[in-house]
Amino acid sequence: MALRDVAIVGLHATEQARRLPHRTALDLAQEAVFGAIADAGLRPADVDGVAADWPGPGGTVDESASWSRSLGRSLNWVGEGMLDTAGARGVMKAAAAIAAGLCDVAVVGGGLSGRFGGRGPVGVAVAEVEFVDVWGAYSIPLFALVAQGYIRRFGTTPEQLATVAATIRNNGSSNPEAMMYGKGPYTVDDILASPLVATPFHLLDVCITGEGGGAVVLTSLERARDLPHQPVAVLGAGMEFAGNHGMPPLDYRTVGRLGAAAAQRAFGAAGVTARDADVLALYDPNSFELLRQLEVIGLCGEGEGGAFVDDGHIALDGRYPTNPEGGCLSYSWNGTQHMTLKVAEAVRQIRGTAVHQVPGAEVAVVANAGSGTRHYEVVVLGKA
Repeated sequence: MALRDVAIVGLHATEQARRLPHRTALDLAQEAVFGAIADAGLRPADVDGVAADWPGPGGTVDESASWSRSLGRSLNWVGEGMLDTAGARGVMKAAAAIAAGLCDVAVVGGGLSGRFGGRGPVGVAVAEVEFVDVWGAYSIPLFALVAQGYIRRFGTTPEQLATVAATIRNNGSSNPEAMMYGKGPYTVDDILASPLVATPFHLLDVCITGEGGGAVVLTSLERARDLPHQPVAVLGAGMEFAGNHGMPPLDYRTVGRLGAAAAQRAFGAAGVTARDADVLALYDPNSFELLRQLEVIGLCGEGEGGAFVDDGHIALDGRYPTNPEGGCLSYSWNGTQHMTLKVAEAVRQIRGTAVHQVPGAEVAVVANAGSGTRHYEVVVLGKA
């Protein structure tokens, strides 16, 4: 069985909000996982592969095997590690496990609550905490370092970055399921008038933190054809890494093209190019990172992202509608499962059930990145 013989057959997104004080991370993860299983038309006992977490407080990122109790059966495969349980990376690894015969039905997802409201537990001792975070070099400043190098080289303007932010935020402002529903509309001037937080980023250039959960279910395409929804095939996938979070300091010259090789691998396996995509679900922790990805996946040349967005290509009525649900900038950024929510949005688009539906969407590109441009994962999904 090849990767393209695996399909996403179920999805669920919990409520997404700035704070969910009445919900625990485990509660959200349980809702997401069992909701996705139900959406797939399956029973919990049908699931024999799990990559799901609930990273605190009181949770962990390495306990996928514990789901055997909730599912009422032993598991044949588990995915461990925070990003192995979410988004494009979680989907490609679960799909690979199914293709290899390690399991028959897998669920990827989880939930998060309490991390950003002063309720979180003490973190583990890792390099980024010991030597990076203590100096204030968290994700946004790390991305800012890369963006500064890019701007010096190519002359991208603040207005072009703000166009990205305004476009995606307006998608979320008109999506009732988004955290920032009803907060817009936003103009380029609104973005530029917000406080500067880390040059070149203004407050409205960067994502908001929140809480919530999400999950998707995968199985073989053969089995998927007997289930309720349009199967969405995993046509191709790729990933690329350049070290761990923030170590050493980042520079556009060293990481600016990260993801190009992953995209080439994914599109090659899928037998398509980026220009065949009907909708994009790209990681958008800030306006620059989304613009950078438009270049590395091959929609425009290096340094041409600003002009590309100026031409309206990423708008809902553009050639490549991007993050129609509002992305991390407006819909949700909840630790890791916002990455799974991007997969869910792509699946909805191909099913034809999205809030901001792209007419006739058949091919979607989902990409996750982070740690200040240290990793990149991309999957190409298509109507089976």
